[in-house]
Amino acid sequence: MRVGSFDGPAGPYGRAALWRSPEVRAAILRLGMRGVSPNVAVVDTDWVRTGLDDQLRKGRPPTSIVAAQDGSFRLFMERDTLTEMGEKLPKFASQLAVPVSRLAEMLAADWLPHIRVVALPDQLRSIDERATAVRDLDEKDYPAAALAALLSPCILLTHNYRHFHPLGIRDSRQGVNAVFAAIDVTFGEARVQAVATVPAAPAVAIGATVKWAVERFGPIVWVILGLAMVGGVVAYRRQPLERQDEIKRLAGGVVEFIMEEFADASASVQQASELLNTYLVPAPENRTRIAAVLRELATATESMSAQQLSEALDDVARTSVESLRTFLHSNKQSVFQEVRRGSFLLGAPRMIRPRTATGDETTAADSGTHDEPNRSVSFALHSEYQRPA
Repeated sequence: MRVGSFDGPAGPYGRAALWRSPEVRAAILRLGMRGVSPNVAVVDTDWVRTGLDDQLRKGRPPTSIVAAQDGSFRLFMERDTLTEMGEKLPKFASQLAVPVSRLAEMLAADWLPHIRVVALPDQLRSIDERATAVRDLDEKDYPAAALAALLSPCILLTHNYRHFHPLGIRDSRQGVNAVFAAIDVTFGEARVQAVATVPAAPAVAIGATVKWAVERFGPIVWVILGLAMVGGVVAYRRQPLERQDEIKRLAGGVVEFIMEEFADASASVQQASELLNTYLVPAPENRTRIAAVLRELATATESMSAQQLSEALDDVARTSVESLRTFLHSNKQSVFQEVRRGSFLLGAPRMIRPRTATGDETTAADSGTHDEPNRSVSFALHSEYQRPA
């Protein structure tokens, strides 16, 4: 597998291929994401270039973007990183031998609606000394490093381990490995939920058939079965009492099998979680209150008010509701998005639109060769404040 490829390891049950199936992915998310916060990831410019190359070759967005579209990943980008990406897009287009408008269209359609952009003030960037260590190596990587440090523990989607090593990035595939380890955790959680659902159903209905299916096709069988069992429980409860007693007697031999599956599923989640932790940007030794607020909003499943934030923070990070409200409102055009009165999310979706040197927006594909038109293209940032669904 070449460095920079977005093809993740297949795993014993082909999870990478399964994740690309919308039906299977939806079933897994319904079970695996119950009460689970999304995986937080920060996007760096070189990851975008590799991802666009991957999408051009395969005809679909990379797995990290698909996961963001489904809600299992929460992607963030610092605004200066987005600006740098826009500046480099003509170079990317030349390298990939496509019109720059093609890349801009891919980003607008598949990527940027699912990436929340945060413009960190200078005083927030320097809070974590790990970020300033990255700045000393390469100032252009400072914005992404600062955001990743504030949101840590998180995934840093980059191949640049040389500049980001102060954040614990050790090799160029660490981001790829983190994405697939996180998917492993989601698969495992779905399996645990599915197995836990089955004992409430007429167990005789699964018996040797499910045991054979698990051995043949792997734990994905439990995901499908777990969803089907919701209907099975209803059917069981509609049976006459005599029939229910008969089912219970016949089910005895299945209980041990289910318990073994539950233990195996739980162990798989533990193993995947431990592996994922080795790929993350680690949490700071002493998290500041500001970092705690940003981290809480990054993992929130919906917008939060100052009151809700205060209640969600732990005792060490908690501050007055009035102080939180002032902080949120004073940074709502850069760091936070006020989606409704007094309720905030971290960052906001933003778009880049190519502009020619004369300032006219380009909407059609470039004509002629790929090299010359790309040299005259600049980019404008457009804030797209969208209310959450």
